[in-house]
Amino acid sequence: AVVSTQSTWGVSVRSSSFTIMISFGFLLLALSCVSAESEVVKASVKSGKNKFSCTFTLANDGAAVLKGDSKVVCTPNKPTKKKVSNFEVSTDTATYKLSFNINPEKLTKASMELKAVKTVECEAGFTRVCPSGAAGSCPEGMFNFCPYNGSPAAAEDSWACSCLQTRMLELDVQAGLNPLGECHGECICMSG
Repeated sequence: AVVSTQSTWGVSVRSSSFTIMISFGFLLLALSCVSAESEVVKASVKSGKNKFSCTFTLANDGAAVLKGDSKVVCTPNKPTKKKVSNFEVSTDTATYKLSFNINPEKLTKASMELKAVKTVECEAGFTRVCPSGAAGSCPEGMFNFCPYNGSPAAAEDSWACSCLQTRMLELDVQAGLNPLGECHGECICMSG
């Protein structure tokens, strides 16, 4: 079914509900493909007798390092053509094993091992509340709640999970309020 036909500078433009649905589908597909997370780590690196200060920007999809989206930048700029193999850096979420060249910098090999996620267990009468992940994703067994009729953020929040009194949490959710207080507008994940 044709929704509208318009003429702009002699060019006929037709849009249909089918075309709009296809366009929306491609938009959702494009947004879902952009789910890489990135971590920045600074480390001192020694290659032979030379010491460098390097900053690693490590993109990953949750299972593997995305080498094309990751980079390493080291100073000083001399000496050139140094190689480092199996260098380990660690973050709160993963341990990375990296091989790279210095001056010019190029990441040649990268792997990662995710660290075990420490879950907060709550006593009876309390509910676990965690930050919402990118685009509102939540850990398994939890659901997303956005107060004030808000929408999930594109980036994930980074505060620690905590246990809140279940009865107070229920009242806040029914009222559409954030159980963390009115100054907090971000979405949260709650155990269900």
